Amino acid sequence: MIADLAFGITAAVRPDHARLGAEVERLDYRELWVNDTPRGDGLATLSAAASDTQSLRFGVGVIALSEHAPAEIVERVEAANLPTDRLTVGVGSGSSASLQLVRDSVAELRRLVPDLSIAVAAVGPQMAHLAGEIADAVVGNWALPDRLAWIRERVAEGAYAARRPNPRLVAYVRTAVGPGAADRLQAEMDRYRGYGAHYARAFDAQPAGPIGVAVESGDPVEVATALAPYRSVVDTLVIRGLPPDDRVDRWLQIAAVIDCR
Repeated sequence: MIADLAFGITAAVRPDHARLGAEVERLDYRELWVNDTPRGDGLATLSAAASDTQSLRFGVGVIALSEHAPAEIVERVEAANLPTDRLTVGVGSGSSASLQLVRDSVAELRRLVPDLSIAVAAVGPQMAHLAGEIADAVVGNWALPDRLAWIRERVAEGAYAARRPNPRLVAYVRTAVGPGAADRLQAEMDRYRGYGAHYARAFDAQPAGPIGVAVESGDPVEVATALAPYRSVVDTLVIRGLPPDDRVDRWLQIAAVIDCR
């Protein structure tokens, strides 16, 4: 298995995001993914990036269902005016950690927009099983290759129980390149450890050390070698850039060192 490559950024609408979307497409990435937080609207960011693209697909990953009801999510999708045939809307339990909330919300989203592609974020085994039952895609986060393979197994069990095809497995892999790369990756890990017990459990269930890729040299061969184990176990690998700052040129410097073939 050789995963398709996507690129991932943080949500923050900027005038030059149209250039970012077009350049990511030119570099042969299949998709552009953006997170969604109280500080940044992922769908609005994707809308800005989509304007000069032709075939690039888009994903928002993920919208917290504890904070946003399905009807509100649909309103935001409509306001963003994104091509829905190229869009995957990712959702997660958020602060609720509720399986039932995710199940009910996905059902409501399908009722409201039947042709919308829906992804579910899964860190633990129960959510991965549920995602296999109900989602079109499953988003893994902060997982080493062995953990991603384990998530894939749980997803497959859920899909089998529901008698449906396996959803595609999408994985965010934090990728820092250039001087200070290791420090940026560690700082991001430390930040997420404080976001909830499910992240702390996921970190603690895996070997100590970096989860993601940090290449101080910036050498494209070294970056490709580090990404290869992740790319071999998922369907879509989101290169979630960790630049020194959020300028579009910084994001594109990371995107450009990745060989999308």
